[in-house]
Amino acid sequence: MLYLNLSTILLMGKRTYEEVRNAILKVLEDGKEHSYGDIERKANTNWQSVRKHCKDLEFFKVAKLEKGKMIMTKEGKEFLRKKY
Repeated sequence: MLYLNLSTILLMGKRTYEEVRNAILKVLEDGKEHSYGDIERKANTNWQSVRKHCKDLEFFKVAKLEKGKMIMTKEGKEFLRKKY
């Protein structure tokens, strides 16, 4: 689990849209179901940002919402394979 101290957070500044999206994708790439709270903690971002990004990922069929939890789709796994 990732723990950041206050000085690290202050030095980091604000992350870009793409950095937050990549952090969320890295959380989802394990293929397991993740709640918004779980993604929020693991990606180190707030719940509003998680919800907004997850809606976008669902729109582009990279991830889907099932029973209140996000899970990576086959298309999402192919996208990650091509990207990295």
